[in-house]
Amino acid sequence: MNATGKRTRAVRFEELEAYRGVAAILVVIFHAYQYSREGTGQPDEVYVGTPWHALFHNLDSAVAWFFVLSGFLVFLPFARAAIERDERPSVRGFLVRRAVRILPPYYLALLIVWAWRYSGDIGEQWRTLAEHLTFTQIFDRVHIFWIIGPAWSLSVEVLFYVFLALVAPPICAVCGRFAGRAGRVAALATTCATLIVASAAYKWWAFAVARVPDTDFPVWFGPAAKLDLFALGMLLAVAVAASDGRTPFGRRGAASLRLAGGAILTISFATRLEQPLLALYFHTVAGLGFALILASTTLGPRAAGRGWPFVRPALNLLGALSYSLYLWHEPILIELGGRGLLIRQVPSLFPFNATLLVALSLAVAALAYVAVERPALSLRHLFTRDGRLAARYPELTASPAQSTRVR
Repeated sequence: MNATGKRTRAVRFEELEAYRGVAAILVVIFHAYQYSREGTGQPDEVYVGTPWHALFHNLDSAVAWFFVLSGFLVFLPFARAAIERDERPSVRGFLVRRAVRILPPYYLALLIVWAWRYSGDIGEQWRTLAEHLTFTQIFDRVHIFWIIGPAWSLSVEVLFYVFLALVAPPICAVCGRFAGRAGRVAALATTCATLIVASAAYKWWAFAVARVPDTDFPVWFGPAAKLDLFALGMLLAVAVAASDGRTPFGRRGAASLRLAGGAILTISFATRLEQPLLALYFHTVAGLGFALILASTTLGPRAAGRGWPFVRPALNLLGALSYSLYLWHEPILIELGGRGLLIRQVPSLFPFNATLLVALSLAVAALAYVAVERPALSLRHLFTRDGRLAARYPELTASPAQSTRVR
């Protein structure tokens, strides 16, 4: 309920699960392509010099899509509260819900892979585990991709949640001082744009001034380098919150957004290897392309989704499995490839490797979702919306008038 007494309208966008699922599959295919190199130490992938290389080599952009989508989803409640002068979401509740969603599947996968795979220097093993348990491996040049390589993005994600928990309350407080709704929208949009510019400037400084090498992974994969992607999602959240359930774009407008987003992605894929500046900002540009596609879903009419291939129940199911798929596919790839079982580092076997890895990873993801992820999600019922432990027997604390309703 906002300050004017009107209930803020929240809309569920079914395609978002499908976007997440497709992005996870693209990451799996990217790692299969990255792995299917010559076994002689040659750095080039399978289809170098062909359009296929431009496609498969750039599928790492799907991680940027994850960040944009995450920024949109987690900031949207705060943006709505700030614009409508509504009750601000509980920061503690936000962090508790994120912990329930992320930690149980991640910690289980992490401990299993760590115990199975690593041997040698005991001290280094425990240090690596401690860093991954605390999401600080992103700051370690050596161990950033150890245990579960793609988990670096979860480290950035968690740090972004902490950042949002710190800055969202003052942002909402400052916006609340603007008497006009347009002023609050402008203040939020300006904040998001500032974050995008700051992250872009940081990358330019690292590239052109400090001349940081590509192998200094914490600089190029860390939260400062990826903040622009989250901020793109945040900016879209501001636009959606400002629309208050309305659809600023009609069916043609939504189609135009998709075409523009697809065109940006296509151009960035085709020119990344040829343009150093675009290579520097490739993930930012790819994130912008996806943000436009996401905007077609969130700011366009629901009827505009008819015929859109992402409106499919099967893809929604894929989205439900995407987190476990993301966690488990790389350990499966390394384990099978390292033992020479089914997957081999032979360029001509890339299509087979990719198909097999997708199939096996989906099977393991389905098992992990049913056995771990879905039961863990039920833990959210132990907490109230503000992150406090819920009363086990609410009727014991209810007033006599309330207790009749509880029963």
